[in-house]
Amino acid sequence: MVSGTRQPVLAALAAVILAGGLGLVLAVAAGRVAGARTAAAEAEARMAAALWEEDGGSDQVVAGLLGERATIVGAGEGAGGTGAFAYEAGALDPAVRIAVAPRRAGGPGTTFPLAATAIALAAVALIAGWAAARRRGPTRGRYPTGIALLSVGCIALATITAGRWADRELRALSAATVAQGARAVGLAMATGADPARAARVAHLSWAEDRSLEAADEQWTMPPGVAAAIAARPDRGAALPADTPAGAPYTVEADGATWHAVRAGDVHLAFLGHERTASPTLPLAAAGALAALLVALVLHLAQLAARPRALRRTLAAWGLLTPAAALILAFTLGPLLFSLWISLHEWRLIDPAPLFLGLDNYGGLLQDGEWWSAIGNTALFTLHVPAAMALALALALLTRGSRRAMRWARLALFLPGITSVAAIAVVWKWLLSDRYGLLNRGLAGAGLESVPWLTSPDTALVSLMLIGIWMVVGYQMVIFQAGLAAIPRDWYDAARVDGAGPWQRFRHVTLPGLRHTLFFVLVTSVIGSFQVFGLVYVMTEGGPLGATDVAVYHIYREAWEFLQFGNAAAMSWMLFAVVFAATWLHFRFLDTRRAHG
Repeated sequence: MVSGTRQPVLAALAAVILAGGLGLVLAVAAGRVAGARTAAAEAEARMAAALWEEDGGSDQVVAGLLGERATIVGAGEGAGGTGAFAYEAGALDPAVRIAVAPRRAGGPGTTFPLAATAIALAAVALIAGWAAARRRGPTRGRYPTGIALLSVGCIALATITAGRWADRELRALSAATVAQGARAVGLAMATGADPARAARVAHLSWAEDRSLEAADEQWTMPPGVAAAIAARPDRGAALPADTPAGAPYTVEADGATWHAVRAGDVHLAFLGHERTASPTLPLAAAGALAALLVALVLHLAQLAARPRALRRTLAAWGLLTPAAALILAFTLGPLLFSLWISLHEWRLIDPAPLFLGLDNYGGLLQDGEWWSAIGNTALFTLHVPAAMALALALALLTRGSRRAMRWARLALFLPGITSVAAIAVVWKWLLSDRYGLLNRGLAGAGLESVPWLTSPDTALVSLMLIGIWMVVGYQMVIFQAGLAAIPRDWYDAARVDGAGPWQRFRHVTLPGLRHTLFFVLVTSVIGSFQVFGLVYVMTEGGPLGATDVAVYHIYREAWEFLQFGNAAAMSWMLFAVVFAATWLHFRFLDTRRAHG
């Protein structure tokens, strides 16, 4: 009776969640388009304000550009909404405010994605019918694979349809924006402004026809866009005398689509809203979230026939929810955000990130400095086997229980728990060319000083030696724990068989430490790929980039050059390298287990 009551409730809940997920997808698409329309209206308001100022405060030129969509009010009236302030010549305070109503780029009936909405309604009707059938039909304990696939398929179809609608609307809006810019330039020329002054009215990238092929004469248009416009066969075509502007067209430059138009002798270019306000990633995230939630609820609907299993599952989910929320907020959330940043040109000073897709990753494949940093990191990682060998030797020498051995273990372990910054400062002082104690000792012994940190040949080696000194104590403690876990009977049996110290080490100690060696190797390799503190304090990537490791390179790219998109892409590429190395290690261990 209980299961029969819960089953239709859970089925209805799946229908509700599907409706909510599809509604989220539609809202994301419509919200992106609405935001772009508002941004386009603000751009038109700036054009109208510049025209008003150019024509000496004439309302007619504003009406000629925007028609009834523009409203001119006093500077202190109606400060809200979309608009821009216009100033009289020489005045510090605005004279009027020009409010502009956002346009519908595709004409009437394009406020909402109608096709995607129809798909969403059909999907909700289908799953609602399925839920009603579950209410009347017998209880089944199988997972509803068919309805799950249907739901996911409808979500994917609605997401794709909504994305195509948004892209179409954004492209139409971009063309309308650049066309308005051309009209603004034409109206400014009609008031007597020269082409350069008139071009500034549009607040878009511009270049005069004669300067398209002269990079030193282009002030606002990117060189790649100017070259693409200059390469068009119809660029030099004469315009009709009674036409102030040509028809908008698109050009491909720097991996992006730019909307362009010609107004007299001036070419205007605009990076379309479909690139700057692309809904691809938000739609994909919304669709994936909706599909996941529907799949989870359908899993609960499967368990409705087994009340005890359903209660245990809900209890487990309830206990896991706080920890999962923390992981989502402070681990998974930042990871996904960094992935999102890696697909954009994202800077702190930019109000809207520019969607680049995989361009950041493609650029890194040709970035020699980045691969040099990866190579330096790989060279630094070569200190790991030396550190492990030394740590294992020290573990064998200090595994006694005497007081001197305990003090020796403590002294060796201290660097592993000391601040990296403090260690780096002390070693930088010890290895200094001018006042370092190590070079003074060499000079006292009649030897030449060594440029430990100032020569490209020795700087990275010096950091590797310091890295060995820092980790050898920690690794020694881990090896001692592994040695303690090896049964003493194995050594006794080896002695009875006549095995000497080397044979016992080779055939008893090393096989007994196999898992410990693997653990230390994997964690040490991961740690070496993440080295940062030593480089940041001691060498700052120098000299001549000899110690420019991956994490320090990422830090500089983000916080010195403010290229957060590139830095995020570097982080994910470094993650891929470390993941591949770790996977290979695990694969090697599995092989050893299979033949052990």
